[in-house]
Amino acid sequence: MEPRLGRIAGIVTLAAASLGLSAQTRPPAVPVRTASLAAVQQQQQPPAPDAPRTMPVNWAAAREDARTQTQFNTQAAAVRQVQRFPQPVNDGAANVTATRLPVLIPTSAALGLGETAVTRLFPQTDFYTLSITGPDIVIEVFGTRLAHAVPPDAASRRRLRAADAAGYRVSQTEYGRELSFNRYGAAYSVTVECAEPGTDARCTSETYVRQLADALMIAAGSPEPGED
Repeated sequence: MEPRLGRIAGIVTLAAASLGLSAQTRPPAVPVRTASLAAVQQQQQPPAPDAPRTMPVNWAAAREDARTQTQFNTQAAAVRQVQRFPQPVNDGAANVTATRLPVLIPTSAALGLGETAVTRLFPQTDFYTLSITGPDIVIEVFGTRLAHAVPPDAASRRRLRAADAAGYRVSQTEYGRELSFNRYGAAYSVTVECAEPGTDARCTSETYVRQLADALMIAAGSPEPGED
């Protein structure tokens, strides 16, 4: 009979061999990379207080304005005074169907540029830029639903409070005028720049930029699925 100690030694040897085989066939452990771990930890951190946030849009108010706009055009069609928009020429403008805020565009009549204007629309999910170029003038309309939770400085806070009775904030720039306002929970601006800002009436006063802002109409934009 084999001594008990010998049997135990054989079992231990067999177990050790089995463990050795498992260790050889098991894939080696992947070391944790410090850079990857830091990236994961950074993703888990809450956003900085000044990081842009997506603001809710008042789609009920936008739909009501769109209905009023449609009724106006239906009535105006009888006398051929339908409000028309400038048509963008760039291919990317078609992506405006995915823009998640009301896209406001001035009417062709308010622009007063005839057939000479070249219009381009650059839509993104949470903002858009409309650029209209005419003889000696560039007009830009910008809209966004991204906002900082707190204005970055005291000057910005004062500017936000400086809206007039129409809700407009108008300032003079180096090349013309800029008008900004809030509507539907989004922020918009209209910028007018002239080749001769010191003599072109469209830039020497606020009249033209206000005319454009008053003529802005909803041309596109839709809520996200589930947003209403």
